[in-house]
Amino acid sequence: MAGPIDKTLRAAKTHAKSGAYAEAEALYREVLARFPGNKRAQAGLAEIAQSRATRPMNPPRPVIDQLFGLKKSGRDREAAEAAARVLKQFPRAPVAMEVRAAALSALGDHEGAAALYRELVGMFPDAPDAHGSYGNELMALNRDDEAVAEFERVLELRPGDAVALNNIGNAKRRAGEQQESLEMYRAAHEAAPDFVEAELNLANVLVLSKKTQEAERHLSEVLRKLPDNYRALKTMGDVRHEHGDKPGAVDYYNRSLAINPDDVETIASLIMTTRISEGDPIVARLEALLEAPEHHDRLRVKLEFALGKAYEDIGNTEKSFAFYARGNARRKNLVGYTIEQDETLFAQIKQAFPAAPAAISEAPQDGPAPIFIVGLPRSGTTLTEQIVSAHPMVAPGGEMTELGGAMSRLDWTNSEDFRAKADEIRAEYREALRAHANGAPFVTDKMPLNFRWVGPIRALFPDAKIVHLQRDPRAVIWSIYRLNFASDGNAYAHSLDDLVDYRALHQDLSAHWKTLFGETIYDLNYEQLVENPETEIRALIDYLELPFDEACLRPQDNKRIARTASRDQVVKPIYKGSSQAWEKYAPYLESAFAKLD
Repeated sequence: MAGPIDKTLRAAKTHAKSGAYAEAEALYREVLARFPGNKRAQAGLAEIAQSRATRPMNPPRPVIDQLFGLKKSGRDREAAEAAARVLKQFPRAPVAMEVRAAALSALGDHEGAAALYRELVGMFPDAPDAHGSYGNELMALNRDDEAVAEFERVLELRPGDAVALNNIGNAKRRAGEQQESLEMYRAAHEAAPDFVEAELNLANVLVLSKKTQEAERHLSEVLRKLPDNYRALKTMGDVRHEHGDKPGAVDYYNRSLAINPDDVETIASLIMTTRISEGDPIVARLEALLEAPEHHDRLRVKLEFALGKAYEDIGNTEKSFAFYARGNARRKNLVGYTIEQDETLFAQIKQAFPAAPAAISEAPQDGPAPIFIVGLPRSGTTLTEQIVSAHPMVAPGGEMTELGGAMSRLDWTNSEDFRAKADEIRAEYREALRAHANGAPFVTDKMPLNFRWVGPIRALFPDAKIVHLQRDPRAVIWSIYRLNFASDGNAYAHSLDDLVDYRALHQDLSAHWKTLFGETIYDLNYEQLVENPETEIRALIDYLELPFDEACLRPQDNKRIARTASRDQVVKPIYKGSSQAWEKYAPYLESAFAKLD
């Protein structure tokens, strides 16, 4: 066991590393007073002397106070300029660098702020706040992986830091890693129960994860403490919307806007929940907000999509398409997507499964069996799940993220990576199925992009039912293009040309799976489903080898909550015509659609 001297020396070294030289020096001298020949204490004092000699000097206190005063009063441009002048006289002065970095960040110059924080991290590698600030700027620059590394460094230096946990949750959520973000937000809330931002983020992801009752509990707790918290009111509106209570949702959104009339998130949600008429003042408010210089690009994307929908309601297709195009172009730039990324992935997947894979054995399971509903987004997967989960033997899983998340993390250039991790992936997925089952023997998973993983699915679940949706590609592409997805998991969605190319990749890979697995994959045509619902539904239930139940013919009566962009459609009886919505925009789509096969 280490003695008191060892503990004192370790404490001194920790202080020195963090730049607390006075505290470190006092501890080293305390050791030397008792043991004048202690070499570790002597070496420590020598290191402090060297660090002091080379450490950049801060300006005098009156200058520091002036810099902080400018920043505190919100005069960011003046603060940035004043700090720059100070840095000419006191190069690399930490206080001036911090003030200038914070001011540049507030002014939207995240590149400049990141460069300064990067330098500060180099100067003070054991300063958690420097790593946290640098991580924030990296997030603003969409360099999320690098940002997470900085926040993880904060946790090494300051274990259980709620802000760092919350920030990692933000990055994971943006990357579409919903379960990981949920875990981070939970940890942040547990570390700091009064940290409102973390609790609100937790509630938001709980809504997305279909845990609306738990989300509502957290929101009620926030509103009990802070009844005028507009973000909590907005999210409570989202909960009401998820429960199909549009009037309740609109009421919460309006209460939120009464407190913060210019909140972009709430205005966008209100527009998506209501039908906008010509002359509605909310449109002019949105356009004014779009011009405000303080909004970052992700908020501008929300504004542009909301304006696209507003003008679509009004019937002005020219303005509507222009805003959808602007929002998509801005978001594509933010995510840094190129179609080559998916071309490479799809080629690797096909190469990994040149033939039908051998089943990966497992012990007999008592838990529920999955029913996979796959295809492109907006191809009818939500309606299909409503039909299937109306059956008393089937529980709805919705868009489960567990399988896709695990598959996306594999190295598909390594033929052994999947099989090495298969048991773990399958066990975690079965656990997720059990969480949704409520005693039912089957659970639907309607994550559309699971079409990429049909080969692995057949190896993991050789007897699983797979329903593959096909729909008029023009209807699918337009419906995707006008949707501002919650995460970046559909990065191909923000260019009409990318969408046409991605659809070709989907068709090619689906044909490959059909060659390998034949009739074990059930192709369901959306247009035929809405044209002849009873015939198609009976055939579908027959494929699933379930006894027919009349409830499947009435998906609009299914009391489960559809938590996708299609939720407002599936509460209506099956109807025709939705596949023609793109026709109003035909002049703007002609060039891209000409490339469809």
